[in-house]
Amino acid sequence: MRSESRTWWTRGFRSTTRSDRRRFRPALVPLEGRQLLSVYTVTNTSGDAATQGSLPWAIQQANNSSPGLDFINFDLQGPGPHIIDVHQTLFLNDQVVIDGTTQPGYDGSPQVVVRGDGTVASIFLLQEESSASTIQGLAVSGFSANAVTILNSSQGNWIQNNYLGFYHDASGGVHLNMSDTTSHAAGVGIQSSFNVIRNNTIAGAQNGVNVGEPVEGDWSGTTYKTNAIQNNQIGTDPTGATASGYGNDSDGIFLGAGASENFLGPGNIISGNKSSGVELLHSSNRGNVVFANVIGMNRATDAAIPNGELGILLANGATGNAIGGPFGGNFIAGNALGGVSLGIAAFGGASGNWVQNNIVGLNAAQSAAVGVQGIGINIQSGSASNSITGNVVAGSASNGFQLSNATRNHIASNFIGRAFGGASFANGGFGVALLHGASRNRIILNDFGSNTEGNIFVSADARDNILQDVPGIVGPGANRQRPGMPRV
Repeated sequence: MRSESRTWWTRGFRSTTRSDRRRFRPALVPLEGRQLLSVYTVTNTSGDAATQGSLPWAIQQANNSSPGLDFINFDLQGPGPHIIDVHQTLFLNDQVVIDGTTQPGYDGSPQVVVRGDGTVASIFLLQEESSASTIQGLAVSGFSANAVTILNSSQGNWIQNNYLGFYHDASGGVHLNMSDTTSHAAGVGIQSSFNVIRNNTIAGAQNGVNVGEPVEGDWSGTTYKTNAIQNNQIGTDPTGATASGYGNDSDGIFLGAGASENFLGPGNIISGNKSSGVELLHSSNRGNVVFANVIGMNRATDAAIPNGELGILLANGATGNAIGGPFGGNFIAGNALGGVSLGIAAFGGASGNWVQNNIVGLNAAQSAAVGVQGIGINIQSGSASNSITGNVVAGSASNGFQLSNATRNHIASNFIGRAFGGASFANGGFGVALLHGASRNRIILNDFGSNTEGNIFVSADARDNILQDVPGIVGPGANRQRPGMPRV
């Protein structure tokens, strides 16, 4: 007699009996609904959505006619570059791959230019239902807000292999967005999460990339996180060799309100921007990592392409961010005012951040100073409890480190005025200058090389700093400091 007791893992695997077969009755069951992707091909340069084969028409079809993933390819006849003039924003409301690399003649530089007339705010705007879309292989210019805007209702997108903020004409001439229009903003504006911005050249805009909301006024409370910005040229030409004829009018990368836990690196060349290479400028900027970038130099790191102010700025309460660290340090040299600044007078301080394993002032090989850079690392304007360790800070025109109105910062195990391998590259001022309001900081276990004015200067009102194993402490406040434990 067949037992009816069965363990859970054997049910459904018993042999079929004759009575089972008698109970079987064939029946019709509905199949799952399936969405087949569509491919739309752009065959003309019209900017009119009513013209079949135009880019606006193809986007309209992808948005409305075939739900799900679609592809927009290009087959424009004749030699490029082909210019598509548009007079209104191209809204993406469904998942789509807009692939300029499919244009015949594409050789790594865009052969399709999407150009606004200067009154178009954003050329491409990704919004509802467009998550996981891709825009690649295009040149985009002629906008007054952004070349590409990504809203929070669209996430996980790829913006790659584009020229954003400029285009080349048939004779190779460079046309910058900011010279073609009266208003200009970013190459990419992101109020979204989980996007990848990579392998683009971004120049001719105000900022290269914006993440988050403006820092002025009230923040909505929305967090924009886990965006990856990697392997871009931001401010330079596509080779990363020069900013002549290129550049951005303000910052390379700007993190505003709500920008947290983003990855800026590896492999960006952030040089030739009129303000700073990278700015983190809001108290909600937490957990961002800026790593393995070249900031203020060419790709080879053997010539300066200065950012007009600072390499990296953290201020206005930015906290818990890493500049360098275990993911890889940055190469920061040639920037007019300095390499890294924690705090600035206009916005206040930045506290609780890490600055680690960066090369500040020298080339990647640490064989030469590059360009003229003011202060190596500046800690000021109320900045506190930052950890600055394992950096090479050398070849600065002024002080290697400078602290003012700064407390409880930890500066340890840095190479100041010398390369890691021992070669000296003098900072033009002191190795470390403790100025007005610098108190209770720890300057310990650093290796000093050649610093023109001396290793450490202490002003009269810099008090209670711990100075360990430092030869050559000078200044009116030298006797008001506390010695650390000697190195063993």
